[in-house]
Amino acid sequence: MKETSTPLTGWLENQDTERRNRYSEYLAFYQGEQWTGRRRAGETRLTFNYARILTRKTVSYLMPKPATFNVVTGTDSNPELARRAEALLSSVHAENDQHMGDIQSALDASVLGDGAFKVTWSERLGRPVIASVDPQSLWAWWRPDNPGEVYRVVQRYEISHEEAGQLFGARPLSTGTNGRLSVVEEWWPDRYRIELGGETIRDSANPYGWIPYVIYPNLARPHEFWGASDLEDLIEVCRELNRRMTTISRILEVAGYPITVLENVTGSEGIRTEAGAVWELPEASRAYLLDMLQGGGVNLHIDYVQLLYRQMHDLSETPRTAFGDSGRSISGVALEVEIQPLVQKVMRKRRVWDSVYRRRNALVLDLMERFGGVDLGGLRRTETIWGEVLPSDRNAMARTEALLVTANIHGRREAMANLGSDDSDMGWLGVLDELRALGEISSRQSG
Repeated sequence: MKETSTPLTGWLENQDTERRNRYSEYLAFYQGEQWTGRRRAGETRLTFNYARILTRKTVSYLMPKPATFNVVTGTDSNPELARRAEALLSSVHAENDQHMGDIQSALDASVLGDGAFKVTWSERLGRPVIASVDPQSLWAWWRPDNPGEVYRVVQRYEISHEEAGQLFGARPLSTGTNGRLSVVEEWWPDRYRIELGGETIRDSANPYGWIPYVIYPNLARPHEFWGASDLEDLIEVCRELNRRMTTISRILEVAGYPITVLENVTGSEGIRTEAGAVWELPEASRAYLLDMLQGGGVNLHIDYVQLLYRQMHDLSETPRTAFGDSGRSISGVALEVEIQPLVQKVMRKRRVWDSVYRRRNALVLDLMERFGGVDLGGLRRTETIWGEVLPSDRNAMARTEALLVTANIHGRREAMANLGSDDSDMGWLGVLDELRALGEISSRQSG
């Protein structure tokens, strides 16, 4: 472990500033701060926050329902241990309300580009705790030859004096400018250290033997540890859409209050533009209302907005069909083809989450065996069972799976998993039990 002679609280401010500034920019954009420059007095600025809607829509397709898991066993493993491990994982996820936590973390990752979880053992609760962590509060270091191998993680957050006394039994004299205390946790595989208000209050061996953080990218960048935000390609098109829609709004606002044009008139005294007004104009003069929309000029702006609208959906890989309205009547097959960009985007994200779930579940099972006193036979590996991305015809799927099983293309357990079974192993054992029972009944009847 690298010794740190100076407090980490201030030192962290100058570390990885580019990433943290990027986080701040993306978060502000997501929250609706999408215009650049200072707003002039009386200036109208419309904001259509498609960035937030498109991001939420992708997450809703990514996690339509809670994921479930199969524990992978070896050829000589006891199936009963696998079922016990699966039941424990299900219980831990239910007690942590993990589906909501996963949705929140997926949304964080979509906006910022990265997400994180902290997995620890709670003596008070007597079970593992899975906490979604704000990646803005994290710093990480990894092997230069392997970005996937993290050897040091630092997390910083703030608490009140009362919380410091309850959590750590200490109340340092030094406080931040807002009257709160800064807490810094530094984790290495073999040791961990906690700073409170710039003072080291704990420095001891790591009780877990591994770093209790699972940090993952939203979409992986080649040869990099930190990921890419879904907003990267949307910022410019969203800003341009806001500008063009504001321009159209201004044109329509002016057109709603028509301008009176007087020709060959030296003065306008006594001329009032109100209902029932009668004007006396000199000979060879005329008056008319200026039509701001004549010549179809506004249609050019509308056509441009439509182009931006299409580009926004293309760049986000979220067709209009994902919102339940394709704008025309099309067949089911054509609908699936049209929504394929979103399906492919969701599948890329699920590959990342497969890795997240494998690592996180391995830590949970390790904690249950080491601190919970549960014998799991060292089982750690899991497979994720996802819900369908799109609504499907279950009857058609069942017929297809039956044909695949009959043709020996894949087994019954895989068919059960494809049809959405939460536990295909238990389902298959239940089928075998029913077959045995039916066999016994048949034997008794024939005898």
